[in-house]
Amino acid sequence: MSSPTPVLKQSVTYAPMSTTEFQDMNPLIGAAFGGLFPLIYIVVAFIPYLYFIQKIAAEKESKAREGMKMMGLTDSTYYLSWFIVYFVISVVSSLIATIVLCIFALTHVSPAIFFVFSVMYMMCQYGMGFLVVAFLPTRKGAVVAGVLLFWLSYFICKLVQDPSTGSGLQYALSVFPNVCMN
Repeated sequence: MSSPTPVLKQSVTYAPMSTTEFQDMNPLIGAAFGGLFPLIYIVVAFIPYLYFIQKIAAEKESKAREGMKMMGLTDSTYYLSWFIVYFVISVVSSLIATIVLCIFALTHVSPAIFFVFSVMYMMCQYGMGFLVVAFLPTRKGAVVAGVLLFWLSYFICKLVQDPSTGSGLQYALSVFPNVCMN
């Protein structure tokens, strides 16, 4: 009986990129950026979210919506108008983030795909903003709760990334957009 050939005992590895730029890249830079990217991007997405929370809470505090309802505003028109406003803000901030990141950092990522995912992520914040304002009557309270919910939901993602976390808990926490970001 002959022994197996040495080729069969070797493990085959796969190098995803063999360009000289990839081979010359310092691995510490890539690892540091990969770990910080979600945090950097969430800071960028936080600005439109904070603006949105402030405006909705101020409108609720001043009871402007009730006045508009007396003049004939329907709920669908109200939510559609805020959706359009936040969509425009999300598109503009996503476009700026896409241009800056794809020029300086994400050179091997399709800008169109990154832009679409960026807009989709920011639009997920739309529902979370209305959720916060629905439970808190004042602008200060809504802004503080919105900021806390935003950042706490980001740090909860470390819990979800643990392999010992059950899938039921992971699915339940994925309601928060920031948990899904990381």
